[in-house]
Amino acid sequence: MVYNYRIKVTLKGFEKLIKRTFVINDNVKINDFCKVVITSMNGYLEHLYTLKYKDKYYICDYMTKNDNNEIKMNSLRMNKLMLKEKDKLELIYDFGDNWIFKITVAKVIVGHNQKNVELIDGIGKGIEEDCGGVWKLINLINDKNNVWDYDYDDFDVNEVNDKLDKKYNTRK
Repeated sequence: MVYNYRIKVTLKGFEKLIKRTFVINDNVKINDFCKVVITSMNGYLEHLYTLKYKDKYYICDYMTKNDNNEIKMNSLRMNKLMLKEKDKLELIYDFGDNWIFKITVAKVIVGHNQKNVELIDGIGKGIEEDCGGVWKLINLINDKNNVWDYDYDDFDVNEVNDKLDKKYNTRK
C-alpha cells in the first residue's frame, strides 16, 4: 500500500511567520525529505542535518554514529517511519545556526499522487544561511534595509515547486 503524507513545517521561533505545507510520497528517501524541507526554507544544503522522531535520530550517512539512538538515513524511505496523523518530528539543520524545523503529519492519504513531493502552501522566505541563527533572523525580518538583503516576502510556491520538480519529480 502506498501512502502520501500532508506535512506541515514551521521554523521554530517563527511558527506563524515561516511555514510550509507539503504532500510527500512515503517512498521518498528520508534524506531527500530532509533536503526538500531545507531547500523550501531557503537553505543551501551546505551543513549537516538530522531528523528526530520518537527518540531516534536519523543522521546523514557522512556523520558518525555516537549512540544507539542514531540511525543512518540515506537509504531509508519515509515508509519505514510508519507515520501517523498528528505525529511530530524535528529536523535540525546547521548545528552552528541551529535551525529547527518543527514537522507535523497533518494527514495520511492512501494511494498514489502524481508527484513524489509537492509544496502546497507556505509563507515567509525562510532562513538566511550563516546569519547567526534565530536571533539574527529576527533582526533581518525587522530591518528592511539589512546588509544581508534579506526580504521576508521573497517566497514563491511555484518557484520552489520548480526546484523540487527538477530534483524529485522526474520520471526515470
